[in-house]
Amino acid sequence: MQIARARGMVHVELMIVVPTWFLYLGGFSLVILGILQIQARPRERDDTLYQRFANVGTLWSLTCISVGVGLLLIATGWWTPWFAVAPKKRPAAAKPAITQPVSPTKR
Repeated sequence: MQIARARGMVHVELMIVVPTWFLYLGGFSLVILGILQIQARPRERDDTLYQRFANVGTLWSLTCISVGVGLLLIATGWWTPWFAVAPKKRPAAAKPAITQPVSPTKR
């Protein structure tokens, strides 16, 4: 198998297929989760804008929203990330020319 693979005889393509409905479901749920986390954050009455939004919870909410939007873009076909592109077929290896052996006595 390894010799055949090294010579280019065997070409196996592995491609993971994720159903579109799963991308829609995951994308919408992450966007809704991120929005609800930002909206439902506990805060004090006298908090400044910096104290309300500059923290790890807001960073996590924005990460959820951006990943959810990315999944929705993939599901709708607007974006194809580099890791989801099918590998290109390699060109067939050139076969070496077959030559007749030349014996030292025949010239």
